[in-house]
Amino acid sequence: MRAHLFAAGALVGAWLLIPIPSAVALVVAVSAMRWPRPALVVVAACLATSWLGVRALDGLEPLESGSFEGWVTLVEDPRSAGPFGVRAAARVDGQRVSISAHGPVAGRVANRLAGEQLFVNGTAHPLRAGDDWARWRHEVGRITIAAVLDIAPGSPVARLANGVRKTLSEGADPLSRSNQALYLGMVIGDDRGQTAVVADDFRAAGLGHLLVVSGQNVAFVLAIVAPLLMTARPGVRILGLGTVLVFFAVLTRFEPSVLRAVMMAGVSIGAVGAGSPVDGRKALSVAVGVLLVIDPFLAHVVAFQLSAAATAGIVWLAAPLGERVGGPAVIRIPFATTAAAQVGVAPLLLLTFGPIPLASLPANLLAGPASGPVMIWGCTAGLVAGIAGGPVATVIHLPTRLLLWWIREVARLSATAPPAMIGGVGLAVVVVLVALLITRPEIQRYVGAVGVALAISAVVSAPELATGEHHVVDGVELRSSAHGLIAVLDDPGDPRTVLGRLRRLGMPAPSLIVASDGDLADALLVLALRDRYGPVPVLAPELHRVPAARTARTGEHYRIGDLFVEAIVTDGGLDVIDLATAGVPGRGPPG
Repeated sequence: MRAHLFAAGALVGAWLLIPIPSAVALVVAVSAMRWPRPALVVVAACLATSWLGVRALDGLEPLESGSFEGWVTLVEDPRSAGPFGVRAAARVDGQRVSISAHGPVAGRVANRLAGEQLFVNGTAHPLRAGDDWARWRHEVGRITIAAVLDIAPGSPVARLANGVRKTLSEGADPLSRSNQALYLGMVIGDDRGQTAVVADDFRAAGLGHLLVVSGQNVAFVLAIVAPLLMTARPGVRILGLGTVLVFFAVLTRFEPSVLRAVMMAGVSIGAVGAGSPVDGRKALSVAVGVLLVIDPFLAHVVAFQLSAAATAGIVWLAAPLGERVGGPAVIRIPFATTAAAQVGVAPLLLLTFGPIPLASLPANLLAGPASGPVMIWGCTAGLVAGIAGGPVATVIHLPTRLLLWWIREVARLSATAPPAMIGGVGLAVVVVLVALLITRPEIQRYVGAVGVALAISAVVSAPELATGEHHVVDGVELRSSAHGLIAVLDDPGDPRTVLGRLRRLGMPAPSLIVASDGDLADALLVLALRDRYGPVPVLAPELHRVPAARTARTGEHYRIGDLFVEAIVTDGGLDVIDLATAGVPGRGPPG
């Protein structure tokens, strides 16, 4: 019980960040260790994380504005930041900053890896007021890089981790580009190559956790390594497993979910070594409490919240739920585990991202059995493929292709199904149903009927873009008529974000896409839309940069299916008039 109270107190303190004198926090902490009464444990943990968090906030001294020249150490792998830019987190003199580069300089930064050092010059900017996303990641400012003057490989541990990542990446060369991006995301958390459509499909299916490393990766790594150390002495075994855990955290760039899983595994291993094993519930509470004491800001990081909530659902609900659900163990146990994790994260998902896709539970049940083998195969045979290369790598990754195909199909079909979502009322029904199922076994017979009713209600409430409706979503104007749907792009946002919003709106396949400016932002979204909906016709202005688009000029008429439109060019760019809807007769050239 004290472990759970410790975690609860640490979470409250890290969230509230109450300013208190250091002497008070120290006295209460010492008192709690001397007299570990429940109330005292909660208060001590709360005051400790509050005091540490406030100190951390006070230590975030803004970066001085002006010119900068010096060494920066990458904390994460650089990723795309728009058409011609890259960004990454880095450390400068012990402080964490965000760096960005554009144009030709971006090419020198893009291929670098976390742990490597760059000697750069550029311009430093302090952190913007109210930028909580950066603050909870300890960032104090940003540096816009103008030139990279020198590069150093980093520490021996960083070089080893980067070498392993490069070996895994080279071994995956026989896979298609999309499969390679999905594989690297699942095995080592490198999601930089994943397309907007794949990312949105997985989110729509509730499978977003498969796109990056998570706690289950740690479990699989331990399952591989532990048998190799069975004959070693206890001290050597603990040291070996601990070293593997720390290296895996370095390899996966200290993802919050991995930190939670590594700490939880470390607590369990240490408890076994001390002769007093702990169950999953206690291990989770100790792990969360210790991590929040080390870094109170983790309480504000969504990835850490979701990881802890999903694990809490599993360790608290999976076993009793599995006992109540009938059927063979091969179906009952995965169902109970998946359902428990979904119930654990559902409130956070609802509050943070809105309604939850109904397809989440069945999609996880279908994709889960394939995701585990991909991770295990990647950590073992994937390294052999990288070392051997060539035909050997091609043969080794034949099972990988099949498993990834299955996972992608589950995500794709779930995303293209009616966008049925479960909101607050539906979630309340699910929570009550699970609680009753655990505490009142006699209601088992009614579970199926309630589940069907819930599914029907979610499908009935699914959004659908009605004829005649007009919407503007993140730079995309949707014009729906009886003749088809026209999507007009006007400075659209990031394709991953736009696709998700359009899907949740219930947007069907458009009949025509109009790229108003024909610039790179339009081109990127057109590629994403055609990737999702197929070869949709596209009109763009002269001198456009949109692949597969037809150049349109003012006054020209185009017949595309049932649509009959006239192109016009204004100060805002290319637009079209739906002549069929306006009742203007005529015939235009085929689109």
